[in-house]
Amino acid sequence: MKKPEIFKKNISSCESITEEELCAIEDKLISSRLESANKNVLLKDFLKKPFKTLYDHPEYTFILSTPVALMFFAIGISITWGTPLMDDVIIFTVLLLTAPPAITFHRKFKRTDTIEECLPTFLRDISEMSRAGLTLPRAVNTVAKGEYGALTKEVQTMDSTMSWGISFEESLQNFGKRVPTPIIVRSVSLITQASKAGGRVASVLEAAARDAREVKLLEKERRGNMMVYVVITYMSFFVFLFVIAMLTSTFVPTMAEAGKAAAEAGAGNQFIGSFNPAEYTRLMMHTAVIQGFMSGLVAGQMGESSAFQGLKHSIVMTLISWSVFTLLI
Repeated sequence: MKKPEIFKKNISSCESITEEELCAIEDKLISSRLESANKNVLLKDFLKKPFKTLYDHPEYTFILSTPVALMFFAIGISITWGTPLMDDVIIFTVLLLTAPPAITFHRKFKRTDTIEECLPTFLRDISEMSRAGLTLPRAVNTVAKGEYGALTKEVQTMDSTMSWGISFEESLQNFGKRVPTPIIVRSVSLITQASKAGGRVASVLEAAARDAREVKLLEKERRGNMMVYVVITYMSFFVFLFVIAMLTSTFVPTMAEAGKAAAEAGAGNQFIGSFNPAEYTRLMMHTAVIQGFMSGLVAGQMGESSAFQGLKHSIVMTLISWSVFTLLI
């Protein structure tokens, strides 16, 4: 087996090595191997549980949806080149690109929201058992048998890691790394610092539970207030779509007939010039589709503080726009 460079260097530099130097070399060797192993952790997790990995890291869904969308685009464009059906190919390419990330982002949001909802109850239960005289690992082991929704698996993971000898503080910090939301990170930092300082952990747990509950209530209130703007965004989109559809179904045919009558009378160029209703209808559809997609992103940013959360709204509005111009006009 090939020896590490650091090991060779230390052997060649001196004939004998002290015990402290040997421990330092071993620590560096272990650290380097751990770093190289951690590089492939995400890939290994994806191969074992692909859906769970994508739900935990929804941004990586673009890596899978992009090749599929590009393949569909290449095949569709080669078939429909030079025809109005190119628009449909482009629209569904965008939908194929954004639909999987929209699903994974929404699922992750729902999961983290449920975990945050159950966090105050979990902390309060730990606090009560700690006051009753149980140690923190024993308290976690007891509550791990309860039901906390999406938080249950995380509690069971904490219990398992502590049974392997990992401290309560480190298990809690690992939980904060797995679900790094502001509420959880704040609670974890508060509890770990109090536990390390040797203070009254039960009181800190109760305070963290109360703080997390109040923050979640404020977040719910803010989300409820901002939901009004999401509804306004949808209403604005439907008003815009209605106006565009009316212009396309009434104004464009009227202008086409007027242009035709003017051309027959010999005054077409002076009155209206060349008027192609198909081009104007196509232009109106482009406008409605773009408006729908962008309105969805705005709705997500305003309602859930994330443009990625608006992808689901964008898909819905884009499909509505496409359906109106394809099936009704």
